[in-house]
Amino acid sequence: MTLEMRELKGDDLFTLLPIIGKLDIKDDFVKIFEENAESGKVVPMDHKKKEPTKAELAKQEAEAEKRGMEAMAGLLQKTLLNIGKIKTDINSLFADLTGKNVKDIQDLGLKEYTGLLIAFFKKEELKDFFSSIASLL
Repeated sequence: MTLEMRELKGDDLFTLLPIIGKLDIKDDFVKIFEENAESGKVVPMDHKKKEPTKAELAKQEAEAEKRGMEAMAGLLQKTLLNIGKIKTDINSLFADLTGKNVKDIQDLGLKEYTGLLIAFFKKEELKDFFSSIASLL
């Protein structure tokens, strides 16, 4: 059985934030962004007096997207390692996103459940969310 997930919406943030909080990944995020800043990949805009060129803006957006992808990959890894801590939250989120009930999600086969987890982390809205956060740091 292949389940389709609806698009993430603003209200889903209130479900996602507690899950992220339970994973205790703040230090992982900070480390990723500090490493990027130390390597010179991040150039703070407030130090420039002129408006950035289109090429500079494109480069900044690409770097922010890359940092967001790195953060997302870290989140996926941390999720898989700590799935027991967030099992109930993830099942509830998946039930909400698919229009199913929690029991249906719990009863999924391993292949279907894993597919759902991977599909969730591939959602464009989630990538956008992490890229947006990355551009702020």
